[in-house]
Amino acid sequence: MYTIKHYPNFAELPQDCTWLHDCGFFYRPQWFEILQRSLFADTDTLRVYAVADAGSGRTLLLAALRHTVLDSAATGADTLAALSHPENFAETPLLFHPAASDRQGLLIALFRHLQATPLGNGRGRCDALRLWPLADGAELEQALVSALQQAGFRCQRYANSYNRYETTAGLDYAAYFAARSANLRYSVRRRQRALEKTGQLKLELYTTPEQLQQALSDYIAVSMTSWKRPETMFNREIQDMMRLAAELGCLRLGILRLGEQAAAVQFWLFDRGVAHCVRLAYREEYKHLAVGVVLTNFMIAHALDRDRAASIDFGFGVEDYKGGWMKQARDYYGVMAFNPATAAGNYHAARNILGQRLKRGVKTLLRTAGLRK
Repeated sequence: MYTIKHYPNFAELPQDCTWLHDCGFFYRPQWFEILQRSLFADTDTLRVYAVADAGSGRTLLLAALRHTVLDSAATGADTLAALSHPENFAETPLLFHPAASDRQGLLIALFRHLQATPLGNGRGRCDALRLWPLADGAELEQALVSALQQAGFRCQRYANSYNRYETTAGLDYAAYFAARSANLRYSVRRRQRALEKTGQLKLELYTTPEQLQQALSDYIAVSMTSWKRPETMFNREIQDMMRLAAELGCLRLGILRLGEQAAAVQFWLFDRGVAHCVRLAYREEYKHLAVGVVLTNFMIAHALDRDRAASIDFGFGVEDYKGGWMKQARDYYGVMAFNPATAAGNYHAARNILGQRLKRGVKTLLRTAGLRK
């Protein structure tokens, strides 16, 4: 048997939840607080659910959710959505205690509670859940959907994002680079030699809070002159993320300089064996020198030979250049789950699930009739 409570923030969680700090950067309370403050503070309310063993009182499952009425699939409905980042740095924040053996049972208990229990403050039961991202075919995705269905929710799976990555456990940089295409190897070597011949090339890495303070102005300056939208490169969320990464020893901020001029910058984050490429930019005037390619190569070499990364993650997106550096790819999905015990839950289930089936049926009929290709 389990007991379930929710809390308005992480500071009020039971004292036995210290294990949360061992779950990795993207599951730490400080990261969730950055997300809530930067992305959802004006619209959504944080709700952290704790599922505990009724006998021992030990907290076995934590769910970082946010209450919103602005979900695009259920506008106006009371929706509990995962406190996740749009760029999907980590899977949906359902965090299990290392000793939790009955994970399916914990999920079922949580979802039954969410399905049946009023939200409070004058609001009834939640109408919908949005849980994302979930790696396609992963154990968590299968367990989550099964638990939602057993709890009575009507589920709709949807495509969320595409991710380029590569498993690199046991690989050093030399072995990794040898496995790249001949074109990429030639391009990297030629471009790096050309920059080295100028006598001005410097490749630098910043990792500590003090070093970040020194390098942040260069990161911002390059971001302002790159092809990227500046607000995506150094908004409050990214700067808070950098500072937290530096405090925790996870920051990997690379800068390629030509003389004293910062020509390219890359913000990476190393956590629990994974090297995440978070942001990259270069000055447009140096594009012809492929400064971004040379800096990427430098960052990967450091990840493999110094950090001994077991995996490199190039983030979400289908940009062609990522395929040259990373040989593996995976799809991420999300799940919308509608509560049949509420009027709004039934309405949005019909509109989304049945509506989608109806559209597919109409398209099939039109193709059969030769009216649509």
